[in-house]
Amino acid sequence: MATKDWLDNHAKVTAYLHFSLYASLEKWMKTHKIKKASQALTIILEHYLEGNIPIEVMPENLEQEVKQLKVKATEIDGLEAAVAEQQREFNDEINSLRTEIDGLRQALINAGLSSLRERVEDIPRGKIKFSYSDHDAKQGLTKTDLCERININGSQINQWATMLNLDPDEYLFELTGWKKPLNARRYFPVLENDQKQAAKTSQ
Repeated sequence: MATKDWLDNHAKVTAYLHFSLYASLEKWMKTHKIKKASQALTIILEHYLEGNIPIEVMPENLEQEVKQLKVKATEIDGLEAAVAEQQREFNDEINSLRTEIDGLRQALINAGLSSLRERVEDIPRGKIKFSYSDHDAKQGLTKTDLCERININGSQINQWATMLNLDPDEYLFELTGWKKPLNARRYFPVLENDQKQAAKTSQ
């Protein structure tokens, strides 16, 4: 096969070709990606004279293109590695954030439970002593009057009763020993014996 130097020095061999034949040669060169006519003619002659199977000649800058492809492949590999590293970092950040959120949620729950526990512990329990007259005991006291005697307003009674899961009248009875009869508007003192009897009945 002719050397590259020979092909470069004898490029004008195409001057001896008929125009139509040269046009066919150019078409064949484009199909096989051959840039120089001398290179194309050498391949055709080798095939005709030596019976070789025609090969598709790659551009002369094949080596450069291969290098570029290798560079691109390296860049792609580097990009994939960078993406994978970023994905790992992202996953680590997500897991860390989830851990922080779980910890914060548990801290809020604990704080809420602690606050609720403290609030429940601060709720008055048991009988509160207060003074009242025989007239009060006979005529009865309204809820407002009864709350004023123990220095607790009705809203607090309702709120604390809810926190203790008690009926407001039951909680007020616990604090005062006064109870409102069915369909009555006023509260009356329940004697100690009556309280003991009511406790036995409830048991």
